Amino acid sequence: MDNLIDELENLLEQSEENGYDYAEELQEQMENLSYNQHNINDLLYEYAITTLRMTPYQYYQLQLYIEQYGPLVTLYELAAIPGFSDEDMERLRHRLTVSGRGNTKFQWRDLLRKSRHTLWLRYGRVLERQAGYDTTRPTHYAGTPGHVCFRYIWNMNDHIVLKIAGEKDPGEQFFKGKQPYGFDFYAGSLCFKNIGLVKEAVVGDYRLNYGQGLALGSALLSGRGGGPDALRRFGTGIRAVAPCNEGDFLRGVALRMGNQQWKGSLFGGRSFGTLDNHYGADLSWQRALFRVGLRAVCHTLTDTTQEKLSHKIASSFIPNGFNVSADYQVLIKHIILFGEVGVDQNGKIAALQGANFSMTPTTKMGVLVRHYDRDFHAPLGKAFGAASTNRGESGVYLTLEQIFSRRVTANAYFDYYHLTAPSYRCDAPVACLVLGISANCQFSRNSQLDVRYTLTYKSENLTDAHYRVINTYNRHKLRVLWVNTLHPNVRLKTGIEGRFNHYPRSRLTYSGILLYQDFAWSIKKPDISLHLRMAFFDTDRYDERLYAYEDDVYYAFTIGSYYYKGIRGYIVLRYKYKWLSVWLRVSRTEYLDRKVISSGLNQIDRPHKTEVRAQIMFSL
Repeated sequence: MDNLIDELENLLEQSEENGYDYAEELQEQMENLSYNQHNINDLLYEYAITTLRMTPYQYYQLQLYIEQYGPLVTLYELAAIPGFSDEDMERLRHRLTVSGRGNTKFQWRDLLRKSRHTLWLRYGRVLERQAGYDTTRPTHYAGTPGHVCFRYIWNMNDHIVLKIAGEKDPGEQFFKGKQPYGFDFYAGSLCFKNIGLVKEAVVGDYRLNYGQGLALGSALLSGRGGGPDALRRFGTGIRAVAPCNEGDFLRGVALRMGNQQWKGSLFGGRSFGTLDNHYGADLSWQRALFRVGLRAVCHTLTDTTQEKLSHKIASSFIPNGFNVSADYQVLIKHIILFGEVGVDQNGKIAALQGANFSMTPTTKMGVLVRHYDRDFHAPLGKAFGAASTNRGESGVYLTLEQIFSRRVTANAYFDYYHLTAPSYRCDAPVACLVLGISANCQFSRNSQLDVRYTLTYKSENLTDAHYRVINTYNRHKLRVLWVNTLHPNVRLKTGIEGRFNHYPRSRLTYSGILLYQDFAWSIKKPDISLHLRMAFFDTDRYDERLYAYEDDVYYAFTIGSYYYKGIRGYIVLRYKYKWLSVWLRVSRTEYLDRKVISSGLNQIDRPHKTEVRAQIMFSL
């Protein structure tokens, strides 16, 4: 879980640097972390790799063991399978069960008898009065300051899943005025899984993720700093969603059929909030050591002359385009080779090639080379890269993981890339370099220390010049995190983070620092948990902002952005009784160097901001 949080923090920072908002998809990744126990003898490849964080080598050895000796009768048999350590067994035993194969066979009589219902309702708001709610102003919000959302999930034995969600943003009306039907945004999907040859069929909202993401990609949790095992993207295929925010997803129909070797998919839908229509297919073939896939997607633009379409709906690409791509993955002893190449309607090419090496039992290495033509265009693509779109970029990425002992591990990475076209906040082609190193020390079962350092050489526009000047700067980031479990019910986490931006042209250096202390307490009877944080931060500018993961209500995702000077604290209280769970979260930020917060309609004429969030969930 800690490694996942690290990746989310890095992606959130990257999103603000390249102008792309990952927030909705980051939240979805958190929501898709399934903590239900799965049968190890019927483990799907996608679930094993993406959720359980197994390596392809471990998954292959597991399937080979089952073929030779039959289904596992106990999880402790993992000790006899190559590639599984004692730490892996401890990590997986809470996520897996052992039973015979075929127990998940579809049976109509089990749909209602084994169905599960989940409904959660959430309300939140800022307590201080914001300028947008002052009705005496010429412009103001028409609605109330509360944020309201809900999600309902009906899971019928994991074969039929219905999801419905709705959201009302702060400032919008609710069941009146321009919103007579309540929420301003509704989403939902109906998904059929593992019914005969039908592996998955979705009607409604869904996301697509195939190959390494050049033509169809939405995976986020593979990228810079995650180690060799996190370098590759995994084609999870179709994923039915019901997002609570107006994010980047398709609304239409999708179908996936096949068996353990062959899989084929068809899909068609429109990107939400745009005029962009997408239709395509994917075909893949997989053996224990080899996998290859081929996909094609066509992009069309709805006729904009239709008067019923809103003028606010925009398009993100030229009409009538397509993408074709092919990917592969092969396991050769302890070497994993993978890659993908794609082409668009104009013949522009994008390609990436990667490899993972297990040089010794304690040393792993990963390398990835990428090249995306300047004018390559893939509206649904999202492969490995520094920019928000896979175009105008070439680079090489190296990562190394070393296990020094059972208590000390280290990871280093190197990313050199060249942006051949103007990018976010940079109007000229530039070369960039990122170096990172981290070490984890497990002093005991209850105490560990994590240290991370990152050095970045980047360029951006010099905004205060009379004409556009490209300014190169160096960014240093250091984080020290100590986690100590004082008692099975008490956990402490202490964090220190620093960020320094140095501009050689002007010989100026700006800095930022963040100190925080977390306290977590929980008991089982009654089932109550409490999370507290107190943080102090001081940054010279917004550009020196620092990020830290914050505990929140269930199904919510918060990574705090700390900037300027102040103190921030929060408290999260949870109570669970059988089928009922209740959360309450109160956070407050007190700024010490200003008397007014934010601007425009969100302006608060006080030096503090208090947010309250409450959630209730029913699970039957």
